[in-house]
Amino acid sequence: MTPRRVSAGEPQRPARPALTRDHIVRTALAIIDSDGVAGLTMRRLGTELGVDSMAVYHHLPNKAALFHGVVEAVYAEVDLETLPETGTWRDQLTAAIRRIRQAFQRHPNALPVVATHPTTTPPMLAIADHGVKVLSAAGFAATTAFDIINCLGTYTIGQTLAEVSAPIAGDVDDPNAALAAMDPADYPHLVQAFVSGYDHRPDEQYELGLQAMLDGFERRRPRPGPQP
Repeated sequence: MTPRRVSAGEPQRPARPALTRDHIVRTALAIIDSDGVAGLTMRRLGTELGVDSMAVYHHLPNKAALFHGVVEAVYAEVDLETLPETGTWRDQLTAAIRRIRQAFQRHPNALPVVATHPTTTPPMLAIADHGVKVLSAAGFAATTAFDIINCLGTYTIGQTLAEVSAPIAGDVDDPNAALAAMDPADYPHLVQAFVSGYDHRPDEQYELGLQAMLDGFERRRPRPGPQP
C-alpha cells in the first residue's frame, strides 16, 4: 500500500511513544498520582497508552510486576549522586533518608504500593548499598547497618503514609471539635497538651522521630579500642 502523502499545510499526527516497560510504568504511576491505586486498571492503562491492554503483558506479566515497576520508579527519583560525602555518618544518612521521604511526598497515592511491595530492583539496592557503606565506615557491622536501613525506611514509609494519605472511609475527625468534646476530668493530660499549643507539624514530628532513632543507633555504635 502506498503511504498517504501529507500536504505541507496539514498538521501531522504526533508520534505515539514506543511501548516500553519504562513508558508503561511511568504511565501507571501518573494514573496512580491522579486517581489513586483504585484508578489503575489494565483497561485504563491500555487506554492511556493507546494500545490494547493485552499488549502490556508483553512487557509486564501481571499486575504485581506492574506494581513492582511503580515502586522502582518512585525510588529511582532519589538522587544519590549529589549526596554529601562529608560530615558525620548521621549527616550523610539524614540527607539520604530525607531525599527518600521527598520522593514519597511527590507520590502520596503510590505510598500504599510502596509499603506493600518491597523490591530488589537496582534503585532500591543502590539506596540500601549507600546506607550500608556510610554505616560500615562509621564502625557498624554490615548486618547491623542493613537492619538500621530497614528501620529507617520502614519508619519513613509509615510516617509519610500517615501524613499524606486520604482517609479510607471519608473525612477524619476535626481535632478542634474533638478537643472541645473532651472532658478535662476524663483526659486531663491530653487537654493540657492541646491547650498548651499542640498542633500537627508533620516535618517537625518526622524529624523528632528520626533524630531519636539516630540517637539510639549512635549509642549502639561500636567504639574503637578495648571495650569495658
